[in-house]
Amino acid sequence: MAGGRRKATGKGGAKGGSRARERERMLADAAHAELPARADVCVIGGGAAGLCAAIAAREAGARAVVLERDLACGRTILATGNGRCNFCNTRLEARNYNHPELAEAVMGEPAAALEQVLGFFREGGLAWAEEDGRLYPRSRQAASVRNVLLSRCWREGVTLAPAREVLGAVRRHGTWYVTYRERWHEGALGIVPAQDEEGHATGAIRTLRARSLVIASGGGTSALAKELGLPLVAESPVLCGVAAQGPTPHLLEAIDGRRAHCVATLTRAGRVVLREAGEVLFRPYGLSGIVSFDLSRVARRGDMVELDLVPEVDAWEVDHLVASRPGDTAALDGILDPVIAAELLRLAGGTGSSGLAWRVAPLAKGLPFRVTGLADEAHAQVTRGGIDVAALHAQTLALRGVGGTRPSDSPTAHPRLYGCGEALDMDGACGGFNLAWAWLSGLTAGEAAARG
Repeated sequence: MAGGRRKATGKGGAKGGSRARERERMLADAAHAELPARADVCVIGGGAAGLCAAIAAREAGARAVVLERDLACGRTILATGNGRCNFCNTRLEARNYNHPELAEAVMGEPAAALEQVLGFFREGGLAWAEEDGRLYPRSRQAASVRNVLLSRCWREGVTLAPAREVLGAVRRHGTWYVTYRERWHEGALGIVPAQDEEGHATGAIRTLRARSLVIASGGGTSALAKELGLPLVAESPVLCGVAAQGPTPHLLEAIDGRRAHCVATLTRAGRVVLREAGEVLFRPYGLSGIVSFDLSRVARRGDMVELDLVPEVDAWEVDHLVASRPGDTAALDGILDPVIAAELLRLAGGTGSSGLAWRVAPLAKGLPFRVTGLADEAHAQVTRGGIDVAALHAQTLALRGVGGTRPSDSPTAHPRLYGCGEALDMDGACGGFNLAWAWLSGLTAGEAAARG
């Protein structure tokens, strides 16, 4: 046993050492990136939207620099779609977004929006496959999407500058001065993280001058927008689990980890708010899975969710299955997960109860849950809120109201400041809609910044 413990510790140490070496490599690569003193377009944020903005700006003839706090650009893409990167959807209707008017103005008609996304990735050499309207790289690896973006940046001559944390930006005499801190310093041991014993950053502070500025810093990064005087919408997680109470106290614990393909109906004060089909994953706190992610965008405390666990089977057939096999705990195994089926039978009174079938069917066709809030928010896929879309010029994604100036609809009134992606108060349904917005809003903002 002692040998086993040493072996496990050794593996953990090796894995930890491998991660440390990878961080050292990324930090060294970042430190060796050469930045110009001045750029035409500075993009703050090297995620999905930021990389697209930089590519669009460069292809429009501008010198583009991306400042990214992380040790490498595009790393957030690797976590999308559980590592498979559902990068788009074949049905890009504006109604799938919380601000459909803006979505339509930026993305255009669904067919045109889809072709723009696919044309962009086709040019980069990406192959894809469709699963029920969801588009994935054929490799089913998010790294394939990231690699296409990074390769295109390098090919076009975009300057990628990771490991640089933006501290502020100010515009003077027609030029943006962007202040950032390097996350390393070079000492006797080479390139090492720049922080003191208490973990405070100590890297060198530098300034980049730029003609135009694009905010693409993602969700939860509104400090710069606040400093610039932009109107903000309070941020909150969406596309996450839904906390809920089942019809009995211990039902969720009993079916924890089980899945069902169902139709979920969310009601508020008796009125239907949303009906969604897909997979639900039961957790002790409530509901997870694709269905719950979309519910999380609209659900409120006190709402009711009813799950039709067998949407392809009517109530009569459920009755018939139970009634024709009295006393059989496996009566519903053919149409439901066995553990869920057994719990429904127990909930209905048990196999020894008379009239059991009449009580099982309503549960199978409408298992009720009361919403108590959101859950697993730390792993939410999207952050709602950020820069208020009322501050946007829809055709260019230029931002107005900077420094408290009065908003204007005239594009000439915008001081060459643009926003895109999750930095804006825009979020879409689960299924590739949020990445589609990132690509298309990034392309729009980047091109406008280059031509502005």
